[in-house]
Amino acid sequence: DTDTKTTLKIGNDEERNNIAEKLLTTCAGYGQVGSKLTEEERSIIDDIAASLGSSSSPSPAKIELSGKHELIYSASPSASSGALGPLTGKVTQSFLDEAMFINRVEFFAGAFKIELYAERKVLDDTRIRVKFKETVISVLGKEVKRFEAKGSGIWDYVFAGSITKPSGEKMLLRVMKTPSTFVIVQRE
Repeated sequence: DTDTKTTLKIGNDEERNNIAEKLLTTCAGYGQVGSKLTEEERSIIDDIAASLGSSSSPSPAKIELSGKHELIYSASPSASSGALGPLTGKVTQSFLDEAMFINRVEFFAGAFKIELYAERKVLDDTRIRVKFKETVISVLGKEVKRFEAKGSGIWDYVFAGSITKPSGEKMLLRVMKTPSTFVIVQRE
């Protein structure tokens, strides 16, 4: 009986890792800015993401987050996808503590940076409320503008959990609906 449970767990881990790899590979192929994709391409990503849901941590919103996480894909038409006109920046999230984090978009290797400070509150096992507090714009490492940010939203987790890529690299994968789909990783 124990051997059956172990085999089942290994099979489930392998299946989860395979689906996660398919999601990450598909996102990489299409690019991080989902608003530039066709409806069909966004639907393919959403379908793969949804298939991960059954193997998520049972309380994904309650997973402790720290350090730096990187955006792999966002279907949002806003700058949170890293899109600013024809440019696409590198998007990261940096967690300062349990509640506060920074969404950061960097262009030209960080020469131009937009930081959106936000507060998160866990609502239940699968949802968090995010309130945006302030925006800071920096050029060449110097702050040029700081202003109050408005807006809030509910982020609903589709999946969160540790995955292992075929290369052996381990990472935390988070997939959320805001209602736009976001795919975010933290590499170990």
